[in-house]
Amino acid sequence: MKTLIFSNSIWNIYNFRLDLVKEISKKDNVIIYCNLKKNFNLKKYNIPKKIRIKNIFFSSKSTNFIENFRLIYQIFKIIKKERPDNIFSFTLKPNLFCGLISYIYQFSFFPTISGLGTAYNRGGFFFYIIKLLIKISFKNSKKIFTHNIYEKFLLIKLGLNKKKIIQVNGSGIDFKKFKKLKFLKKLPNNNFLYLGRLIADKGVNELLDAFKILEKKIHCKITLAVIIDNDNVSSMDLKVLKTKIPIKNILVKTNVKDVKKLIKSHDCLVLPSYSEGMSRAIMEAAALGRPIICSNIFGCKEMVINGFNGFLVVPRSVKSLYNALLKFSNLSFKDKTKFGSNSRLLLKKSGFDQKGVITKYIQAI
Repeated sequence: MKTLIFSNSIWNIYNFRLDLVKEISKKDNVIIYCNLKKNFNLKKYNIPKKIRIKNIFFSSKSTNFIENFRLIYQIFKIIKKERPDNIFSFTLKPNLFCGLISYIYQFSFFPTISGLGTAYNRGGFFFYIIKLLIKISFKNSKKIFTHNIYEKFLLIKLGLNKKKIIQVNGSGIDFKKFKKLKFLKKLPNNNFLYLGRLIADKGVNELLDAFKILEKKIHCKITLAVIIDNDNVSSMDLKVLKTKIPIKNILVKTNVKDVKKLIKSHDCLVLPSYSEGMSRAIMEAAALGRPIICSNIFGCKEMVINGFNGFLVVPRSVKSLYNALLKFSNLSFKDKTKFGSNSRLLLKKSGFDQKGVITKYIQAI
């Protein structure tokens, strides 16, 4: 059998889907079509040679009709040539366009909604069009995977067969790879970390505003470990960002290679995002035993219980975020350590083990 996998980037596959792809490749011939980085090195990503990777260039943020029609035609030609038995897609445009092509060619279609992102945040007519396209494109799917309960309810509301919908906790986490880290006793332990893309929809502006207020009252530090994402309508310019942070206690890092080491040197992960599928940053930090401050939204709040392993904040609210940062800062070292232990415990009890997630995908095939 032949399985095609479509995604917007090799980064997405490598960081979130590689173990799943490896499992699928044990039975099927797998070909991944995605945006490849320049100077892409297969060995660097430790992807087995039997898994073939091919480039398909497109812009995730473009709403240009001609560009998107060209992408649909590209995918159409690929499917016509490859004649796959199964297709897995993991990002919005591949989800929609592969679904539309399923009306022409027969294949088992398995889309995954991993967050509604910009479409959800922009709302209005744009989100209405996206929902309409989802309803049409997913009609022929064999199974549909969602990362949180809101996405599942949205699909049911759109009239899609609820028996087809399988909710999974993101891509899951390998607890053997992400072992609990010791909490470093370096009082006052108010070293915060933001880990994610450099886009406004992640709440970066609100975080900076809240931290500037906090920094005037207590001794604290924050690191913004950012991933540059120019292919997003809410992208932020790194140079402009740096002009907004004259405070010495704010550090900006790009292209971080050792995420575990970075998390170990910080006391709390902060993610004031507007929307999420199932936050990988929270998942990794929680598995490593760190407290979490995040937005009270689906895709985040499943991994945080207020006052147990962190604090939930109102999205887009500087005041709410500041109060949470201050609350954490006032905790004792013992309580901060306990919050960290509770984070890992909560993930284990809530079914975030990667093996369980992969099993649901394999059973669907």
